[in-house]
Amino acid sequence: MTSAAASPSVARTFRLPALAYLVVLFLVFGTAPLAFAGDGSQGARSALGPRALLILIPILAAVFIARTRTVVDETGVSVRALFGTRRLGWPQIRGLSVTDRTVYLVCHDGSVRLPCVRITDLAAVSKASGGRLPEVVEATPKYAPSRQRRR
Repeated sequence: MTSAAASPSVARTFRLPALAYLVVLFLVFGTAPLAFAGDGSQGARSALGPRALLILIPILAAVFIARTRTVVDETGVSVRALFGTRRLGWPQIRGLSVTDRTVYLVCHDGSVRLPCVRITDLAAVSKASGGRLPEVVEATPKYAPSRQRRR
């Protein structure tokens, strides 16, 4: 029995950070004046018109941030996007593919992009797979060089 099979793996969820909701706040402040600005000809009634649909932009952005995720566990991978969810079991999965900064799940019928999974997360994906994927070494964090005074 290998060490990967002996240790129980825990399901791992990859999501956008909570700080992404700050974008929604900026979108609200940017679209609200445009959506509710009147043209001055009809008074208060002009506040609600077709431009009020602009307020849907921050709402859609918030829904996108809340829904988009990837869940990896011992039974398979679940990919959740804005308009759907796809569940893939480990027998359907052939491996992972990395293109530039995007991680793809290679299946028998094509490939599926894993949202919110970065290259630095490959070790966590491997660990959460329960030994179905080969072990990947943890990425060493890169820190900014320290600035020292010159003498």
